[in-house]
Amino acid sequence: MRRVDLDDTLLDGDCSALWNDWMVECGWVDSPGDYLARTQAMNAAYHAGRLKLEQYLAVTLSPLAGRHEAEVAAEVETFVTERIAPRFFPQGRALIARHREQGDLPLLISASSRHLVGPVARRLGIEQVIAVEPELAAGHFTGATTGVLSYRGGKVTRLESWLAERNATASHLCFYSDSQNDLPLLNRVDRPVAVNPDPVLAEVARVEGWEQLGWRRSESLRFQTCAEA
Repeated sequence: MRRVDLDDTLLDGDCSALWNDWMVECGWVDSPGDYLARTQAMNAAYHAGRLKLEQYLAVTLSPLAGRHEAEVAAEVETFVTERIAPRFFPQGRALIARHREQGDLPLLISASSRHLVGPVARRLGIEQVIAVEPELAAGHFTGATTGVLSYRGGKVTRLESWLAERNATASHLCFYSDSQNDLPLLNRVDRPVAVNPDPVLAEVARVEGWEQLGWRRSESLRFQTCAEA
């Protein structure tokens, strides 16, 4: 089995951060200046290994509260087409294809919310997803989450539950990630791989002798705004 992180690993950027910008452009956010300042500060905390994900999700899911899942899904599809798909690392697509040819089962595991991760995974041809589960009530987002957050040690917990539900044996596990926040899972698998690692993960990978990959995009991008899409 091959497990892959999403943000800054398969994707040049963070889908949640890009979605925050998109929601502002769509007019879904009250006080956009304050909202972006808060979320950008939290993103910096994430990269420093200090983010409390519960606080981040409370802020970033609040614009969805009361919206029907169909409305959000339609907007996410446009967002993925315009902002996410052009940012996929070609090396990541090739990696997924290669593992499929070898008979491996790709699993995308992310600390971002399922309403984003699911559509992104489908664009990559990945069927199996573990992500943060947003709470729904009568088909509407509540702004809250359910279950164990797939973050830090929570990724290990969620993976073990996923395997148990399928009576699957955890063998020959490989995990690709860019972040020090994924060290619990990287230390759990048979083959940890650091992709464009942050400084902390790069040092751990060097000391432990883990494989390190550097992925890049060369093409220039021109993004549509939400209003143009």
